[in-house]
Amino acid sequence: MTGYAGVGWSSAQVETPRLLLRPLRAQDADELLLVRGAESYGRSAADRGTAGDGGRMRTAVTERTTGRLIGAADLCLDPARATTARLDVWIADWARRRGHGTEVVSGMCGWAFRHGVVRVELLAATANEPAQRVALAAGFRREGQLRAALPAGRTRSDAIVFGRLASDPALPVRRGLPDVGEISDGVVAVRPLRPGDEDALLDERLDPESQRWSTTTRLWTQQDVRLFVAGTAAAWLAGNEARFAIVDCASGACAGSLGLRMTVPAFRIAEIGYGLRAGWRGRGLTTRAVRLVTDWAFFQAGIARLELGAAVGNHASQRVAERAGFRPEGTARMRLPTSDGGRTDEARYGLLPPG
Repeated sequence: MTGYAGVGWSSAQVETPRLLLRPLRAQDADELLLVRGAESYGRSAADRGTAGDGGRMRTAVTERTTGRLIGAADLCLDPARATTARLDVWIADWARRRGHGTEVVSGMCGWAFRHGVVRVELLAATANEPAQRVALAAGFRREGQLRAALPAGRTRSDAIVFGRLASDPALPVRRGLPDVGEISDGVVAVRPLRPGDEDALLDERLDPESQRWSTTTRLWTQQDVRLFVAGTAAAWLAGNEARFAIVDCASGACAGSLGLRMTVPAFRIAEIGYGLRAGWRGRGLTTRAVRLVTDWAFFQAGIARLELGAAVGNHASQRVAERAGFRPEGTARMRLPTSDGGRTDEARYGLLPPG
């Protein structure tokens, strides 16, 4: 292993196809104000200690052709784990969506691995979709989630931990669920949940009929739906769950929600759940939405089997399942908790790809 003291981290520079990462200079201060409003591709440098000249690189990210500064990057050895480094990258708002973040992260990792680092970590806030996409594109694997690990204004945000080893391939990580925009049949559309859907989602979850079939005694709050919507991208990118809004095409309103959760990822088995606001029930919107999502699941996401469950007394949910093509597969005794603290039987359904 190369000795860290001889590496000269503080004076090192890294070249990538389009960028030069050079040591920060005092005169860069004014230009760095340009990146202050940019999304951070990791932890805040101010939120973490330093590691001295032998194990820290503070670089300005500049265009090779023009020398223009477009961001900054910070690679810092963990004092407690000598072969592990943590990486932060910031890209100016106007320079984003051009692959610069991935290029910087890949370049910094390559330099670190050539100089004895075994593991590089990157933290991203759960709502920071660009940071998570950069991590996955640069070959980082999602390894878990830390509670309240990052500053978020006056509060704290959970952070997703991404890690890449020197032995890992320098290739994008394969995702369990593909991206999707909006899918529509002209009457109803489904699209990923997004900011602005919170009030509709809360209305759906607090409706008396929804509460009647709820599997928890706890009522949803505004904070709950805010965090749920903000975590949509993180759940999707992790391959854990696709969270859809059900949209009435005539009004453009969010009429409800639909989730596809990977229950047995290794076998490509997922389960669907759904809910609709009171004012949009009885029009067949849920059935249409389920059909749209099941087609996407089979033909785009590579799902091998879909499952669905409903309380035995929830006949409306069972009718939706059967109209959408799901077949009854039996009753699971006392499988579901109820909103009054008891338990109830669940009617189970299954659906296979056509053909």
